[in-house]
Amino acid sequence: MEKLTKSMSLFKERNCSVSIVLDSRTRRKNAYEFPSSLRFTIDRKFFYLTVGSSFTEKKFSDICNATKCKSENYKLQKEWKDTITPKYKDILTNLNKGGILTFEMVRQCIMGEGVVLFNEDTTKAQSFVSVWEQVIHELRTDDGGVRFTTAESYECSLKSFRKILGTDVVKGFCISAAEIQKWKEGMHNGVKDENGAIIGKISDTTAGIYLRCCRAVWNRCIHEGFLKDVPYPFSNKKEKGLVSIPKSAKRKQSFLNVSQMTELYNLFVSKKYPEHWSEDYVKRAHYSLGLFLAQYLCNGFNMADAGRLTYDNYYYQTDGKAFRFNRKKTSRRSADGSEVIVPIIPPLQYVLDEVAAPPTRGGLVFPHILKGAETEELRRKYTMQENSNVKDRIIKICHEALHWDKSIRPSGTWCRHSFATNLHNAGVDMDYISESMGHSSSEHAITQIYIEHYPLEIQMENDSKLLNLEESSARDVLLAKLASMSTEELAKLFTR
Repeated sequence: MEKLTKSMSLFKERNCSVSIVLDSRTRRKNAYEFPSSLRFTIDRKFFYLTVGSSFTEKKFSDICNATKCKSENYKLQKEWKDTITPKYKDILTNLNKGGILTFEMVRQCIMGEGVVLFNEDTTKAQSFVSVWEQVIHELRTDDGGVRFTTAESYECSLKSFRKILGTDVVKGFCISAAEIQKWKEGMHNGVKDENGAIIGKISDTTAGIYLRCCRAVWNRCIHEGFLKDVPYPFSNKKEKGLVSIPKSAKRKQSFLNVSQMTELYNLFVSKKYPEHWSEDYVKRAHYSLGLFLAQYLCNGFNMADAGRLTYDNYYYQTDGKAFRFNRKKTSRRSADGSEVIVPIIPPLQYVLDEVAAPPTRGGLVFPHILKGAETEELRRKYTMQENSNVKDRIIKICHEALHWDKSIRPSGTWCRHSFATNLHNAGVDMDYISESMGHSSSEHAITQIYIEHYPLEIQMENDSKLLNLEESSARDVLLAKLASMSTEELAKLFTR
């Protein structure tokens, strides 16, 4: 039997060795492909960073062993060496110059838990605020701007910081818990501007996000040697003089139950929208309702993931019975890239037939969301627009088509809460719910630990509990689908 190559050494920097490997740690049964990852080994300990596409074991081995310069495999091998090696070689070369590399130092630097770079750019930092600005710049430009959304959070938090404290209150690195506490109080109560109007007041949830950004900047300053002798200002314990970070508001009530989701689905099938709506608005509302139901039935994924969902190899390997994707929000900090498997149950297939693009290998499922945008900034803009459109139209559907209470105002986030809550209330195993949502536990993703317990048949059975459709309803769906088809489409169907 041919012995397959599963790793290829890239470079070594002091006591740290870096290789590109086929990361086959997942326990998912019948896995065909695995992600390519960088493996950093320091003092016999190692960690992984997912960096590329997924490959079969044979394909990865062929790429590693390719020698013919005109072959496609050799081009991929050269691309790995020419694009990945310089970037991470440069990072490690400038990390703790003149000293040793420890496992935790390298892991924190590479995984982004606390950047520890010592180079010419960082040592030129003149103030706490300039380090903050530097973090924003790196988030916007790193890896082609894939962390654009995170950069926005840091930018908005810095604007709030300046709005409440002023631009000259913090000079250099003269900052303490007192200034941050004053900023926190300003976010909670607001401050008066020159005209006496209250400005800067935001929710505790948003304030918590901003304070966590500030904490990350403070930690960056410590790593770079600027605030080593300043008392640490953050603590959630009730210690006098220290800043506690508010917890995010719980959203347990922000969900639609199975009956409500089923009512929305039945409306989608029947297309019985209010007669006073224009034909054009009906089409847009129908599409948005389809996206909303797709978010719910696709394990509660968000619009960013919906926009990037493709008909990949896994879709074809399962004969169109499942999607596989990596959650954009947590892919960088998860060992397996937050891999999620979505079983395509019949109601979801009906939704896809109505609003998704026809299956093409590698093609986007919902291309209308990102509109072909090539930059992360533009993708972010279009994703936000689609979220807003769906929210506005779903609220209108709930109130004008279904005559629900005016207090019910669903958004895309409700799909995620509804998916988790409804499966939990239906008695589905919590580990399955966590895995399906791409959550992780400690350093090991739930997917890696539990996915072997849930073959596709069980996933189909569990997700069927998301809607309350009787057998007759399935017949109605089929009849509705047939009724919507043209004579030519029906002829082709019966010919097949």
